[in-house]
Amino acid sequence: MNNQKTKKLYEFRKVAILIAICLVFTILLPGVFLTWSNIRSILYSVSLTGIMICGATFAVLIGGIDRTVSGNAAVAGACCCSLLLSGDGSMGSTVLAILAGLGCGILSGLFHGLVLSRFDIPAFLMTLATNQVLYGIVQYITQNKLINVMNAKAFNTIGSARILGIPVPVYILLICFLVSYVVLNHTVYGRNLYSVGGNREASKLSGINCRKVICIAYMISGFMGALSGLILSSMNQQASATQATGYENDVLAAIVVGGISLRGGSGTLQGAMFGAFLIGIISNGLRLLGIDAIYHDLVKGVIIIAAIAFDMYSSYSMSGMKKRGPFRRKASSAE
Repeated sequence: MNNQKTKKLYEFRKVAILIAICLVFTILLPGVFLTWSNIRSILYSVSLTGIMICGATFAVLIGGIDRTVSGNAAVAGACCCSLLLSGDGSMGSTVLAILAGLGCGILSGLFHGLVLSRFDIPAFLMTLATNQVLYGIVQYITQNKLINVMNAKAFNTIGSARILGIPVPVYILLICFLVSYVVLNHTVYGRNLYSVGGNREASKLSGINCRKVICIAYMISGFMGALSGLILSSMNQQASATQATGYENDVLAAIVVGGISLRGGSGTLQGAMFGAFLIGIISNGLRLLGIDAIYHDLVKGVIIIAAIAFDMYSSYSMSGMKKRGPFRRKASSAE
């Protein structure tokens, strides 16, 4: 009986963590937290990081990392808004501006894929440096000024419209998640991606074009980053030189919390989305509680650590292994 309960706990541990945190906030905020308007607010806020995560997961699964998700978002937003400002406001010019913004993200991903698959450069350092370059490009485009596109009604509808009471960005997140899930779990490319992340040399010997797999992974990440940047610009009806700053940290935290190995080859997109919702729910709850913003990172970090500890404990319990205590003396061969 206990084994069955443990197995069920293991299978639904991430859902259990989310439910537990939601129950805590519901008790602390009766009639405020568990309302349709607040749930919609959580979904709305998670949609941006969620879309970025759908792309960045590809880069992490191949054993890399992409810290340019925020830079790609900023460049895409600035490029799109500047073209909208200089356009005639027609649907055709709006579509071209959106495609140009998405193209910036794809080109950025292609550049990273080609360099990282060709040269032995740590992906963390590479993307960290190019993220600064991307923000430099944004500063040049915007001239450190806001680019307002309040008159671009068709573009602004993306971030403000609702369907059945649910914001459009949430539907975009759902589409991105479903497409990414299918690609990772039900395509040859997805199997090759996990293989390259698990053992690149063995993948080469088995005939997998590792360079192609890596390039596509970073292009997907760049595309998703750019898409989230366009949605953010649509929400704010403007683009700025500091747009999406700091989003890369939330994306990386969500991926790690979700159980995806930074070494590559292990983890699921569902786990990464769990991390996104965990961080989103915690941020929302802390804001509703009126906790000063300077303490948000502290409280959020403690809760995330506790969630990871519970996840690891439940996983370890299912393994059936017994852990040797940290202060227990190792038995010698003579004993």
